[in-house]
Amino acid sequence: MFIWPDCIPCILKMSLGVARFVMKDENRVLRFMNEILAWKSLRGEEWHVRSPEIVRDVWIKLREFSNEQDPLKELKEEQNRKALRILPLAKDIVLKSPDPFLHALKFAIAGNALDSMTDVTGDLAQPIIEGLDKFVISLEGANLLRERLKKSRRLVYLSDNCGEIVFDRLLIEVIKNIYGVKVICVTRTIPVLNDATLQDADSVGLGEVVPLIENGIQEPLPSTTLEKVSQEVRELIEESDLVISKGVGNHDILTEEESLRGKISFLLHGKCHPCCSFHKLPLGTLIVYNF
Repeated sequence: MFIWPDCIPCILKMSLGVARFVMKDENRVLRFMNEILAWKSLRGEEWHVRSPEIVRDVWIKLREFSNEQDPLKELKEEQNRKALRILPLAKDIVLKSPDPFLHALKFAIAGNALDSMTDVTGDLAQPIIEGLDKFVISLEGANLLRERLKKSRRLVYLSDNCGEIVFDRLLIEVIKNIYGVKVICVTRTIPVLNDATLQDADSVGLGEVVPLIENGIQEPLPSTTLEKVSQEVRELIEESDLVISKGVGNHDILTEEESLRGKISFLLHGKCHPCCSFHKLPLGTLIVYNF
């Protein structure tokens, strides 16, 4: 999905927020912003480009200015710690629910709100618990996902953010228990935003629940594209019965992969107008889109 006008201020807000968070030097922040504001894609002069591709270029420039290869490393660790603290409560809610799959699904998608694109330092883990019953989920999409899971034996799970991966762990446990599916989870290889690397995912115990593998993409791309993943990951996806894809970044690019039609389900929080407009759903909806 190509960028909408809404994407430009969103990317700029993230860029400024992360730059200030990491650099703590207004002169350096100013120089950084001057450089990216010269790009056509951030001036409304280039529309045939995708948001993850612009963010990748921003991140490369941010690493140059900050001299940090993983600028949000400490923030990611803190997001994981906070999510882990409430995992026992989340698990208790799911296990006592009359519909454990739906509640685990809601936790996993609501966790997608833990996104540095929308709030660099925000703590949303506790509000996810407190507001779970208020989240609206696309039930038709959730029920179709159940049907896909019933027919699947091999599932590739494309992860997204830190914090969120704690709730992914819970959903994967429920899926394995109910449907007996063999699952493998894919993380980023190169750090970008607050997206989870293999190390980040392993630190929350996800590796104890499911095998982990890096996507093999050798650039800070906050998304997944089949032409850039490793051969091993590409084969896993091709041989799988179902792919579950988390987050807006993966959605932006993988909805263009016709080879995945009929076997990929997108789970994302409807946090922006372009995403919700694309699916004709209200802002804030927990989206289950079976492509």
